[in-house]
Amino acid sequence: MELCERFKEFRERGRCVVYFPNVHEGEDPDAYGIFLSLMRLQMGLMVLAPDTEARFEPVYRDALKYHLQTIRHSRLFTSFVPIKTRVYFVETAAVSNAFYPCVDFCIPGGTLHGGTVDLATPIAARCPMILGPQMPDNEWRSGLLDVGGAVWAKDQEETVQLAKAWLDDPQAARAAAEKAYAWWQGRP
Repeated sequence: MELCERFKEFRERGRCVVYFPNVHEGEDPDAYGIFLSLMRLQMGLMVLAPDTEARFEPVYRDALKYHLQTIRHSRLFTSFVPIKTRVYFVETAAVSNAFYPCVDFCIPGGTLHGGTVDLATPIAARCPMILGPQMPDNEWRSGLLDVGGAVWAKDQEETVQLAKAWLDDPQAARAAAEKAYAWWQGRP
């Protein structure tokens, strides 16, 4: 079974799938805050992947305080993610990049609180990106914003508003991902 097919029932019911890849130390509370705000607007699933294997277990244990039904990727015993699941926890570094094509959009780790940011992987997978408030002011951010290849939120509230806009207009999100890919391919 292809990985994205695991979310089939979510798609059939019009629910969103939001990815927080490579979440750094201190970013997971923001990821949960953004997701919980989105849940008030549209039901869905958060895919969460910590940035290092050493953080998988501590982040998973900390996630329990949010009281959201969570399934660990490595322990999913069925083909499909059950519809009552709210958090799909990725604890295998080898598969974390495979989720980019499966989601409505991602908010890359390092853009919420700072740290190393990987934009090349989601761009190569044509995943729409919302850049968090700590996205460095660099050539990647300016280049992507100039061509409409991503959106940038100045704070958590704006992150939720930008996410809502893309959930309301998924074609705009996909168009941004294509612009990002074209920009990335044209870089020297």
